[in-house]
Amino acid sequence: MRARVLSEPLLEFRAGNRHVDPRLGLLRYGPADADATTRPTQVRVGVVAPADSVGAMREWFERCRNPIPGKQAKPGQENMHPNFPGFGLGTPFGAELCFDSSLTREISDRQMRRFEGQATGRIARDAAELYADHARSLDETGRCSIIVCVRPPEMLDPVDEDVEEGEEPRRAAENFHDLLKAQTLGLGRPLQLLRPETWTGKQPKGRDRPLQDEATRAWNLHTAIYYKAGGSPWRLPRDSTDLSSCFIGLSFFRPLEGDQLHTALAQIFNERGDGVVVRGRTAHVSKIDRQPHLTRDDASITLREALAEFRRVHGHDPARVVIHKTSRFEPREIEGFEAALDAARVEHAEMIWIQRKAGPKLFREGQLPPLRCTMLDLDSNTAMLYTRGSVEFFRTYPGMYVPQPLLLRATRSGSLHTAAVDVLGLSKMNWNNAQLDERDALTLRTADNVGDMLRHLAAGSTVATRYAFYM
Repeated sequence: MRARVLSEPLLEFRAGNRHVDPRLGLLRYGPADADATTRPTQVRVGVVAPADSVGAMREWFERCRNPIPGKQAKPGQENMHPNFPGFGLGTPFGAELCFDSSLTREISDRQMRRFEGQATGRIARDAAELYADHARSLDETGRCSIIVCVRPPEMLDPVDEDVEEGEEPRRAAENFHDLLKAQTLGLGRPLQLLRPETWTGKQPKGRDRPLQDEATRAWNLHTAIYYKAGGSPWRLPRDSTDLSSCFIGLSFFRPLEGDQLHTALAQIFNERGDGVVVRGRTAHVSKIDRQPHLTRDDASITLREALAEFRRVHGHDPARVVIHKTSRFEPREIEGFEAALDAARVEHAEMIWIQRKAGPKLFREGQLPPLRCTMLDLDSNTAMLYTRGSVEFFRTYPGMYVPQPLLLRATRSGSLHTAAVDVLGLSKMNWNNAQLDERDALTLRTADNVGDMLRHLAAGSTVATRYAFYM
């Protein structure tokens, strides 16, 4: 066994400038697409919100046009909490939010009272339908870049707070967020859901997780809005000698019918973070590992459709394909994927099984956890990787719990070092959270959440493929 610390991956910003941290890179250089003629400079915002929330929400967005001080940091740890620079034409973002009363749909108190006394699931369904109707109305105007939906306090979905550091809290099976997103996946504009505590700064009742400071909340929200409006805040750098890569996260979800069939889900990204989502074929649970797997033919069809969507969106075939999966690759799946790769004439490909519940852990001298980017080779095909841990750039460990490493298993020939570098880089491609130390790679980070939305739709439903609609 051999342990080593890999270099923190760089991100690319305006004019090819690079930095390890998303926020400081934006502060110093501006977004990666800052010089592009297609970048968003005016983001027209449609609003669906309870009538008593509209004014306070607008006031906070106005406040965010100007700088917001970051959280007071300990000496030497200032990089953890940079000031939010403001969101406007004269800020590093180079874009502004534009509100118009004609693009606001208010939910009256009388409408909200209709849901009182109903069962929880019924309330979520009715509220999502009401919001979706208003979102469709705004979408039909053709004047919005995005649609912001403010949740009423009564509709804050229950979540599982007992999760490990860096993991997504699990929501209830039937909840407002997933139902609303599912009903609006056919629109032409993505939604941004907003909780009242984002601008009030008050901890909601029944929620144990501490609320982020105001500057961090502003960073995360405005970065997400910029991306959903069509911008590229940052991207993975690619040198002229590097192969153009297609990263695919393969996961599964179970439809609401509750049978034993699972539907494959492919999340497809390039180095820029431009992403699409494709529903694959039906999978069956293996009696060996109790995990869903695809037949040879369905694996081949799923990958062929994923590559076809990549080609349609980006206008070219990738030279390299990387497939990430949270369950082992069965021999029949490997054969199917190989057939699709051969048909697409892809010469460079890797299949990496990523396990989130890695058994062993590392310890180092002192009180701090292992460094982020620590990699331990267990054998020629297996390595343990810390995507969470102490961060040298922050000079501390920014988490609350003991970090859990990922276990990487290479299924076909390929460098585990390259696989680890890919995962570390993709862990920084999250525009809902402008942090440099997310735990999961983008390919798999939101797989469960996307499945939670699609499970509410019939198998043949036509939905948006652009990733921005699902985040």
